[in-house]
Amino acid sequence: MSTNVSTGVDPDAEQGPLAAHIQHTLIDSGVDAADIDRHCDECGTYGFDAAMVPAAWVSRVKQRLAGTSIKVASAVDFPYGAMTTAGKVAEIRALVDSGVDEIDVGVPIGHLRSGDAEYFSDDLAAMVAAAGAVPLKAMLELPLLAPAQRDVAVRLAISAGIAYLKNASSGKVGKATPEEIRYLRELAPPNVRVKASGGISTAEHARALLAAGADLVGTSNGVALVTAASGDASAGSHPSY
Repeated sequence: MSTNVSTGVDPDAEQGPLAAHIQHTLIDSGVDAADIDRHCDECGTYGFDAAMVPAAWVSRVKQRLAGTSIKVASAVDFPYGAMTTAGKVAEIRALVDSGVDEIDVGVPIGHLRSGDAEYFSDDLAAMVAAAGAVPLKAMLELPLLAPAQRDVAVRLAISAGIAYLKNASSGKVGKATPEEIRYLRELAPPNVRVKASGGISTAEHARALLAAGADLVGTSNGVALVTAASGDASAGSHPSY
């Protein structure tokens, strides 16, 4: 397998600053080796922050992106946030062993909505412990929570040691808004960062989220965004993660 990837973008080019904040996402059923290799090449060509790929492909992506500054990221308990804590811990440990740089994690929103904040807190703490030095991003699914529940989710995620707060897992939960990002940024201490995701299909939308306080945006539409294409989400079959 080839380990080389194109790195043809001039970092001073107009698209560079936006691309550097994009975690280019390919999370879908039916993804094959050719899809993964093409995804890696796109990350190198456009200078994306990270390649977000399914767990089973992390080792291949690490090899293909070796020698670049592009991070390799994956997700656990996506999209439902309904796995057992033990299952998530085992998957996180496997990803760490495979060399993953960052992991986006589903959280037990259903337990929080049911009033079981202790379960929610313990679940996040166990995942953070399993990840060790690998940063975790908590997909908080804000559109599914009442205002008071949002406050609890953010507070407990920060207390557990989560590195990034995310407004949602994907556009299937809700389209990311500047208001959600400002909310997370206002509550997060300086050492906790913010990632936006959900229906990010245009460069203007991405820039508005960054201006609101997001450090990163996750999307399957990265190429369209940085090439000033239409960015129509219907152009791809992958969720806007």
